[in-house]
Amino acid sequence: MITNVSLTTKEKNLLEDQKKDEEICVLKYSNYANMASDPELKNIFHTNMKQEEQHLNTVNQILSGQFSSMGSQSQNSAGSGSSSGSGSSSSSQSGSSSQSSSSSQSGSSSQQSQPSSSNLQSTNSFSASQSTDKDLCSDILMTEKFVSAAYNTAIFEFRDPAIRDALNHIQKEEQKHGESVYKYMESKGMYNPMS
Repeated sequence: MITNVSLTTKEKNLLEDQKKDEEICVLKYSNYANMASDPELKNIFHTNMKQEEQHLNTVNQILSGQFSSMGSQSQNSAGSGSSSGSGSSSSSQSGSSSQSSSSSQSGSSSQQSQPSSSNLQSTNSFSASQSTDKDLCSDILMTEKFVSAAYNTAIFEFRDPAIRDALNHIQKEEQKHGESVYKYMESKGMYNPMS
C-alpha cells in the first residue's frame, strides 16, 4: 500500500544523508565482490549489495513522498541470508586440486625441491589474497557500523511510525550484513573475538 508522506526539513536532511550512505554501500559491495578472491566472500558481498539497492530504493521512495509498506521486502530478505555460504565448497575444491597436482609431480627426492618451492609460492599468494579479502571485510564492517549508527539516529527523529519501522527494518538488515561478514572472517581465522 502506497502512502503519501510529508517530511520536515530535518527528516529530509537525515534521509539525504542515508541516501548517500546507501549509494556508497552499493558501490562498495559491488566493487568488493569483484575484488574478493574467495567465491564465498564474493557471494556474501553480492547478496548484501542487492539488499543495499533495496534500501536505496526505499529511501528514495520516502524522499519522493511516496512510501510503500515493507512487508514483502522483509520476507525476501529473510531467505537471502542463507545463500551466503554457497561458495565455500568450490573454493576448497580448487585448493585441493592444486595441492594434488603439485604433490603428484614430486615423485623423486631430487624433484622435491621444486614442488616445495612452488608450494611455498602458492601459499604466499594465497596469504596475499586472503589478506586482501581481510582488508575488504574490515573496511565493509567499519562502513556497516557507521551506517547502522546513522540509521539509529534517524529513527528517533521521524514522526511517522511507518517510516520509523521501515528505517528500523533497514537498520536490522545493515546489522545482518555486518554479521555475515563477521562470521565469514571468524570462520577463516581473520577475526578472533576472544583477543
